Amino acid sequence: MKKVGEVDTNLEEKVYQIIKERIIYHQLKPDERLIDRNIAEELGVSRSMVRHVFSILAKEDLLRLIPRNGFYVRKISKKEVEDIYNVRKILEGYATRLATPKVNQKNIKELEKIFQRAQRDLNDQKVHSFIDTDIQFHQTILDYCGNENLKKIIEQYSDFYLFYRVIDLHRLKRARSSYLEHYKIFEAFKDKDAELAPKLMEEHIENAKQIILQNFDQYTYGKLN
Repeated sequence: MKKVGEVDTNLEEKVYQIIKERIIYHQLKPDERLIDRNIAEELGVSRSMVRHVFSILAKEDLLRLIPRNGFYVRKISKKEVEDIYNVRKILEGYATRLATPKVNQKNIKELEKIFQRAQRDLNDQKVHSFIDTDIQFHQTILDYCGNENLKKIIEQYSDFYLFYRVIDLHRLKRARSSYLEHYKIFEAFKDKDAELAPKLMEEHIENAKQIILQNFDQYTYGKLN
């Protein structure tokens, strides 16, 4: 039995996931104020639980606290997008360089299954499912690189990447373009070409960055169609 005053960690985790997903999936916009009372009433939980979740999300850089004013979805600048994607390009390129010589037939089959799922998703116009396979492709290469510290550094900004993946890849044409870029990386990876594979990965991330910057206001503050 839960003691008086004891936090229901399962319920708090659900509240955390709901608010976090609303931020990442653009239901809550950057610079939007969050009202703890409204969310508490909607979700049927206490205001103190909601405020605690807000504090956790602020530590994760998804929210910001303005003293005597409240919590807001953290604002994102163009420079921040450029800086983070520039770092991502270097780090994921390096991770791909490390992973390529280590690839074996089992790894290739795992990646082939990812591409088969991605192709089915695109054929069925299921862009939301395709986003999952996009994430899985990048994560799989990170898993193969053999450098846990490098993985941790890259994954530190995983929510930031997902925020822009969701809006960028929800368009079928753009999702198909990303798929083709991924497949070229896979082919170089399969050939164990440790020069071409990281080069293609860097070009893929640079391309994503440029598209985000060109559509910055729509991608950051607009709505999903």
